[in-house]
Amino acid sequence: MPQSCPRNSPGRANLFAACVTVFSVAVLYSSFDPLPAGEDNTSLRAAPTEITIDETPVPLPINAAPASDVRTTGNDNDLQAPGEGLKNAVHGAQVTEGGMLNSQETNKFCLLMLRDGARFLENVEDYSGNFHKAERIGGDLSPRQDIAIKVQHKPHFAVYMKWQNGERGRQILYSDEYDDGYMVVKFGGFKRMLPALKIDPESSLAKAESRYSITHAGVLGMLRQIVADRDRDLKRGHGFSCTRLKDQEFDGRNCFCFMVKYDSMEFSKIYRKNLILIDSQIHVPVKVRNYTWATDGEGLSDQELDKVTLIEDYSFTGLDFQRRLVAREFSRENPLYRM
Repeated sequence: MPQSCPRNSPGRANLFAACVTVFSVAVLYSSFDPLPAGEDNTSLRAAPTEITIDETPVPLPINAAPASDVRTTGNDNDLQAPGEGLKNAVHGAQVTEGGMLNSQETNKFCLLMLRDGARFLENVEDYSGNFHKAERIGGDLSPRQDIAIKVQHKPHFAVYMKWQNGERGRQILYSDEYDDGYMVVKFGGFKRMLPALKIDPESSLAKAESRYSITHAGVLGMLRQIVADRDRDLKRGHGFSCTRLKDQEFDGRNCFCFMVKYDSMEFSKIYRKNLILIDSQIHVPVKVRNYTWATDGEGLSDQELDKVTLIEDYSFTGLDFQRRLVAREFSRENPLYRM
């Protein structure tokens, strides 16, 4: 007489266990919010970071002045004086044939504009936006990373970042409020269920993924680095050329565009060429492309040379200087960050 198969076979038991495991992982995965507190998903649109810049020189404007219709914590009058300096720099500049400023005067104008932008940012308590970067680390240019960013200048410096592509969901929080000096990293992607780590921003581990420390993150940090370079060139007075290019529209902002080229590594060990887009109203840089020296650039066109020597490409989009951020958006204890 044939025997009936047992109702609870090992195969069925394994299948049931697998289904339970998949369901449990799905529940855990879905328990993580895709966006941080207060983040607007519609603002994280594809950024127009890939733009073509016409490198034809053009004269400098004679009516550049800072905007006063933006939120600051200080007196708007504090932002007006630099505008006069910008206009005076143009009126008193040495003009070459065709109405063009010479390289030194163009660099001076660029530097005054950036210092005006720094003054504006230093009076902004906090802001949010999107940061886009591609860096050459260890010889390889990384894919572009799109990162939602929140920055606080006062009462202490703090920055929160959340990746929107690549290792999507990855978070980094750094704040001067904490005495340990560490940044907290919460992994994204398939590693998001791992516990957060505390990492020294100056450690080799941190520098393996970024050319600059998070302690210099944000528009103001980038601006200060550019100012240091322009100031060094101004004081030396030779070994470089600074040219104003045709204005560009970037992320809905009209921007002045400047190009700096160095004669040799004697004058700039890392950079061969810089392209800088500066918002024409508030005078802050919104896009920077930096190119290094080629080990063997013989026979390459200018476009090919730029492609193989691009070392840093940074841009900011969706900058919001109006909406006030709250303290918990820079707190390790924020439950939405799960740090």
